[in-house]
Amino acid sequence: MTSNILPDRVTNLKVHGDLVHCPICGFILWKPVTCTTCENSFCFNCIQLWLFEQQEQIIEYLDNENLIDYVAKSFSLTRCPFNCSPYIQRKCPPLLTTILSTLTIECRNKIYGCQEILFYEQLEKHEEEFCRFRIIQCPGCKQNMFKEIFDKDKHLLKCSYVKIKCTKCQGVFQRQDKHDQFDCMEGQICLLKQQLIVYEEKSSKIYDIQRKKLDILDEKFTIIEQVWVTDDDDDDHINRTTKHTFISIQSNKYWSIIIGLTLAILILFLYILFF
Repeated sequence: MTSNILPDRVTNLKVHGDLVHCPICGFILWKPVTCTTCENSFCFNCIQLWLFEQQEQIIEYLDNENLIDYVAKSFSLTRCPFNCSPYIQRKCPPLLTTILSTLTIECRNKIYGCQEILFYEQLEKHEEEFCRFRIIQCPGCKQNMFKEIFDKDKHLLKCSYVKIKCTKCQGVFQRQDKHDQFDCMEGQICLLKQQLIVYEEKSSKIYDIQRKKLDILDEKFTIIEQVWVTDDDDDDHINRTTKHTFISIQSNKYWSIIIGLTLAILILFLYILFF
């Protein structure tokens, strides 16, 4: 990771030398940020470390009985190296970005033979990806070698100490170790056992959930059934009452007709008798 650019590596530092130094580390600013209050710029990593160390001191000495008071005090005590409180960060000024972009810097691998001189914005990509003289440590044998040799010899594909993961049994082993069919089969059996345990746990959880859902449905059904039976009893009672009422109405209707006919006959008989 590109950082800590020594001023000696910059080939054209004479013009704006005072503007491109970090006040904390003293090196060339790298990915700078700026304090909103004092307008001083710092390397991003430098100011983050500075603030972290301040927070450690605050936590050590500040009374933490009241959380709100603690947060307020810790925020107010967060200061930039130029004593601005609280420290509020913003992007660095465009002018500083322009000045940094004009710097030409020697590759950090010059001591190993790299003669490249790059602009500020090209430096990181070159040093991390393209520089032939970048030192790479093999993750297996831990041997240090130039990237050019590492890539040319395809060291990672040949190193006996590099760890490999079997796609069948998911086992991890060094390339120099034997991993025959018997070992792979044993590994697959262990993997299947582990998967079976996981599936059983999942199935058990799913069963419990479905069982609870079924119990809830049973309870709801019982309640609905009780309500339905109650409604049926009420309906039967209403039907019986209605039927009785209807019969009573019909009986009253017939008696009214009979009485009416009787009165009519009686009146006709009296009319004949007296007239």
